[in-house]
Order: sequence, then C-alpha cells, then structure tokens
Amino acid sequence: MALTELQRPDKATLYNEIQHAASTMNSIMNNWRDIAEFINRIDAADLDAIGVPAGQVRTDLVDFRLAMEELTAFFDGTSTTQTNVPADIVDKIRRMK
Repeated sequence: MALTELQRPDKATLYNEIQHAASTMNSIMNNWRDIAEFINRIDAADLDAIGVPAGQVRTDLVDFRLAMEELTAFFDGTSTTQTNVPADIVDKIRRMK
C-alpha cells in the first residue's frame, strides 16, 4: 500500500528519520554491552553487600546479562543460539523487588 501524497516525507526528512533510528539502535546496543559487562563484574560478595538475596533474583540477573550478550551478538552478526526468551527475562527483571 503506497503512501498518500500527504503521508510521503521528502528525501531529507526520510534520511534524517532513518539515520536517527539507526543511531539510536547503535547507542542502545553499546549501552547493553556496557550493562552486560558491569553485571558480569559483580560477584556474590558484591550482591551480599548490597542486600540482593541469594536465589531467583541472582539467577535472573545472570539470565538478563546473557540475553543482552545474545542480542548484541546477533546485532554484530555473530550466530548465537538463544538461551532464554529475552522478553521473559526482561519481564522478570522489571518485576524484581
């Protein structure tokens, strides 16, 4: 279905919007790499010191790190086999207390 004349942007606007989306995606991927690296550097003593209980939350943090690593690997063109469904892991992290 083609755009109507009113919906159709000019070339400069189209390029600007697409370039902005690509830049945002690149920035997000770099941020996820940094977060995954940070989570990877946290050890059990650190989690104990800040009061994170042993158990499911710690498992979810590891799964979250793995999901970010797998998504960024896919973005980089590296073939990966998904360990978990990223949306499921993200939902667990969003609900942790």
